Amino acid sequence: MENIKTKYALLRVRSFTILWFVYAGFYLTRKNLSVCKTTLIDQHGMTTAELGWIEGAYLAMYALGQFLNGMLGDRLGARVMLAIGMISSAAMSLLFGFVPAFFMLVLIWAMNGYMQSSGWANCVKSMTQWFATRERGVIMGFWCTCYQIGSFVAGFIATYCLDKWGLKSAFTIPALMLFVIAIVYILFHKDTPEQMGLPSAEQQYGDAKGKAAEKADQAESDRRAEIGLADASVIREVLSYPMVWLMGASYFCLKFIRYALLGWLPFYMTRELGFDPIKSGYLANLPEIAGFLGAISAGYVSDKLMQSRRAPVCAIMFLGLALACALQTQINHFGTIPMILGASVIFFMIYGPDSIMTGAAAMDFGSRRGAATAAGFINGFGSIGAAIQAPLLGYLAGIYGTQYFFHIFAPLAVVPFLLMLSQWNVKAKA
Repeated sequence: MENIKTKYALLRVRSFTILWFVYAGFYLTRKNLSVCKTTLIDQHGMTTAELGWIEGAYLAMYALGQFLNGMLGDRLGARVMLAIGMISSAAMSLLFGFVPAFFMLVLIWAMNGYMQSSGWANCVKSMTQWFATRERGVIMGFWCTCYQIGSFVAGFIATYCLDKWGLKSAFTIPALMLFVIAIVYILFHKDTPEQMGLPSAEQQYGDAKGKAAEKADQAESDRRAEIGLADASVIREVLSYPMVWLMGASYFCLKFIRYALLGWLPFYMTRELGFDPIKSGYLANLPEIAGFLGAISAGYVSDKLMQSRRAPVCAIMFLGLALACALQTQINHFGTIPMILGASVIFFMIYGPDSIMTGAAAMDFGSRRGAATAAGFINGFGSIGAAIQAPLLGYLAGIYGTQYFFHIFAPLAVVPFLLMLSQWNVKAKA
């Protein structure tokens, strides 16, 4: 028994770490475009509208892929989907650095978006296998720092490459780094504890309610598999939960704001605040550090203070996000440090509900059988919002400038605040 506990603990640490680097690694071939936007305009004569279409094509395919690759992950397994996604995304980033034609850049980055969409839902599915319901808020709070730190490091790497070796290196070097991460994942990660001869995470670490639910869930899975209904039944079951739909609608608004900041903040700092592109690339990354604290805080509060209720934490942080966005334009006039601090508050409020909705909540309502479907569905709705913001803000920036961006974000944050407020007492499904 003691050997099983020790082996299980070590394998959980290994799985957590590898999956953390896997999803952080996806940002290497995602964040580089936002850092290079000003350089693409200056060196290749692109317009803001064209950049908006490149990013919009990426996000449109990313949104479509979330719905499809989440269901495929539940059917084919996370291992296959993640391996294909990482290797293919690295290949697309390599190509982007060497193709000058606008139409081809749109096509390549759209394909990159589809490949990238295999990442989140399947990482969440694999995490669901290794961690029990009662611990997911805290665990996912820490694990979801992968995309905050990953985004920060990826932006730093792309900016450094752009400064030292030029535009092509900002796409080729990150691609090679992601390829290395893919090889490590393929060699050392296992999808489930059962593949290592261990009991399920719910049986090993769950409470009595979780263990009973796991037993019933497994019996139902076996029954449905016998009559050939497993795939369709998982989708129907996930889509029957109102909370999944409300999370999807909320995430639409949140991801519009988050991707607008990730994609346009360096450009905003250059055009609106007068920083040079390299300085903007570095400064725009700093507020993302606060997202690390936001995700951990939200996960801890939802598990320890809210009895695994996810909606209250999301509602409170959405309200804080709306207020912070409303004040940011005025704060920017007080200098660089106040501007960075204000943006840090925004990222803190973004990444708390962000990690909850597509992490712990998706795991709660998807269970082991449907976690990828639930995560893909919620993230897919969010990615539609992300896809819309790219051409929309690119168009508005070309006509009116970027000074109105934060005035758009504030009312958008109010909508998910109201939706999550209506679900204050909803708990995870057994």
